[in-house]
Amino acid sequence: MDLRNLQIFKNLTDQDLDLIKSKTEFIEKNYSKGEYIFRTGDTGSDLFYLIEGSLNVYQIDSNGKRFIFQNFNKPTLFGEVYAYLGEPFDFDCECARDSKILIIKDFRKIFEVPCPENFLRSYIKFLSKKCLALSKKNQITSQASLRQKIGKYLLENEKDGKINLTMKREDLADYLSTTRPSLSRELSKMADEGIIKAGGDYIEILDREGIQF
Repeated sequence: MDLRNLQIFKNLTDQDLDLIKSKTEFIEKNYSKGEYIFRTGDTGSDLFYLIEGSLNVYQIDSNGKRFIFQNFNKPTLFGEVYAYLGEPFDFDCECARDSKILIIKDFRKIFEVPCPENFLRSYIKFLSKKCLALSKKNQITSQASLRQKIGKYLLENEKDGKINLTMKREDLADYLSTTRPSLSRELSKMADEGIIKAGGDYIEILDREGIQF
């Protein structure tokens, strides 16, 4: 694949890319649904890039409850902090469907001098966007009520009043730190009140004022 498809390599020259390729190895690997990319406690130095497929990143508490931190369903980099620091993962990453992953081996070696300046700028921008996305996720899950969580999630993910659901209902419930029955009941109430229209794989906002909080 063209490495310039990755955010952190987008603005690199051929010479810059050749330098990076001399420091590390790029491996494409196919994973099946239900297969893990890594588990809690695993330690490694590799960075991952989702080429195609869908991934759930989650923890399971002492009561067996799963909490989904992120769902990746579009091409994106992940695992960058753990790859750089060499720290053990504190969550699991599981394929929600068959997926193809690009593995960047020994990611930290890229930063060894000489290191392309354009790569460093792109990497800082990438990290900043990831931090912003995490902040928005925290704003969703920190809402006091389930309806507020749902409302915040819908407003953050809507496009022209419509939200295409990339997660199964059970996964969305875990993402919002609730149960599937509770989520389904609240969505049904919102639909009955004319605030939303819920389809199998989408939710449409009908009353924007009604969803505000």
